[in-house]
Amino acid sequence: MNTTTAAPLISLDTETTGLVPGHHMPWEIAIIRREPDGTDTEHLFQIRPSDAHLRHVADPESLKINRFAERFAIPDGHDAADMLTGNSPAPLSFFEACARIHALLSGAVVIGSNPSFDTAHLSHLLGVGPGRPEPWHYRVVDVADRAAGYLTGLGPQRSGLTPPKHATLITPPFSSKALSRAVGVEPPGDGDAHTALADAKWAMAVYDAVTAGGAR
Repeated sequence: MNTTTAAPLISLDTETTGLVPGHHMPWEIAIIRREPDGTDTEHLFQIRPSDAHLRHVADPESLKINRFAERFAIPDGHDAADMLTGNSPAPLSFFEACARIHALLSGAVVIGSNPSFDTAHLSHLLGVGPGRPEPWHYRVVDVADRAAGYLTGLGPQRSGLTPPKHATLITPPFSSKALSRAVGVEPPGDGDAHTALADAKWAMAVYDAVTAGGAR
């Protein structure tokens, strides 16, 4: 069940060429935007890293984990694409893609699994800085933190967990997958994990499960 919100809610996930914002870059960006009435729309963009970036900057392990070579699908000769327009990606310029992403994020509260990682990468992509503030609300929501707080409030008995397991789950550093399962949401499997849209859907499902009182 979709929850209503006071402001637009964005479930955000990025797949990147490495872990360091400003050095590496996001190449796949998923946005699930929930309007205050609970209506969801899904958006998926890819951005082309330069050949020099891929050769000299990108982290090979990151590209292996998010299956860049297998999944990158921007048509030759184009810098970006909207990936959810039908049977094939719709080419965009880099600036068109950034403008769409900026507009979708405008005024929204961002949720995700470690969303500060994603917003840090997008800040560099979108040129956030003096005179150009970040478009999203400054307070982002980590669904793992939210799930841990929810389970803390329930306690071991009401959460259906043994006291040792409950204590482990709510003690930092958190396991997002274990917390997700504890609130009744199965994380993405091997074929979907580390793909931006699947991970954004997962974060939204955890948010909804906790907000609605648990999915079990």
